[in-house]
Amino acid sequence: MLEQVKTLPLSEIAYMMKTTASIFLTLLLLLAACSNKERTFTLTGHVEGLTEGEALVVISDTAYARIDTIVIHEGQFTYELETDTTTQLLLVFPGGRLCTVFADRHTETELRADTADWEAFTLKGGRENDAWQQFRDSVRSKSLPEQRAAVKEYIRANPFSPLGAHLLNRYYAQTPEPDYEGIEENVELMSGKLQDNQLVQELRRYLDDVIKADSGKYISTFRIKNKEGKYINAYQYGGKYLLVTFWASWQPEGLKLQKDILHLKEEKKKEKVAFINVSLDTDKQTWEDLQKNDTLPDEQTCDFDGWEGTVVKRFGVTSLPQMVLLSPQRKVLLRSARLEEVSMQLDSLLKNDKEREKSKRK
Repeated sequence: MLEQVKTLPLSEIAYMMKTTASIFLTLLLLLAACSNKERTFTLTGHVEGLTEGEALVVISDTAYARIDTIVIHEGQFTYELETDTTTQLLLVFPGGRLCTVFADRHTETELRADTADWEAFTLKGGRENDAWQQFRDSVRSKSLPEQRAAVKEYIRANPFSPLGAHLLNRYYAQTPEPDYEGIEENVELMSGKLQDNQLVQELRRYLDDVIKADSGKYISTFRIKNKEGKYINAYQYGGKYLLVTFWASWQPEGLKLQKDILHLKEEKKKEKVAFINVSLDTDKQTWEDLQKNDTLPDEQTCDFDGWEGTVVKRFGVTSLPQMVLLSPQRKVLLRSARLEEVSMQLDSLLKNDKEREKSKRK
């Protein structure tokens, strides 16, 4: 005799299906949470001297950097980022204090800093961050040539390390006197994958611009708006030497240089010398407020595109502050971060011009 099969009520079947779906959904959520945790980078920070405030996070993982915000409370913060690859972060704290951190998946890093001695900040946790801290400790008391030699050795020994790209930028490009040949030599030591790094690509583009605009070359055309909204160009100051200074309000050295240039301009007011000052600021309101300061020399200009500005690229600027001296024919005569060097060169050029004029009248 066949056993009679029991038929369940529809309500009970619906309940069982609902329960099963709920369990399945819970499992999916748990798997997703585990997956996200595997992709999460966590940065904890302790900042002495900064009780409350915010810091910006510049995330350079694509051609266009993304901006995020860190909230600091009672001198501490926690920041998380989901990432699949090692990503370089630039942290910008109040007062223009900078810190480079490397975000890697399933990694925790601790930052400790003191506003009274910012350069002594420490990083702990994560392969690239530990290597960055170790490198900083090893070159802290060394000269720039020794630091650059250490960078080269690091890249040679670690051709795949993203830290190598940052070191190249930090010690070869972002200095008063960049080493362009050294940049190219170090790039050749990098793996093909690291050469495709966004920062390395940017360095190569800047290097191309610098070669085009280096001493002995001509910068015959450029155009940018001044603070009155009017365009100025390369040949507007016909027959005069032209000193083009690149600076930014967030850099103390740049602000000091602007005040010194104001004095130089006063000294040369009867000479055939013109001055253009190009700011790399990106916040229009900040720049406009700064123009109310009468300690800034004219002519002041800004396109608010920062490092991506057309004039910045046209002049091949890779570090701040930087001055480029052009002849009346707009030939590049000097590129320097030291005003005394520029002033001496100008004095020599003006003296020679006067002697030539005097000899012609005889």
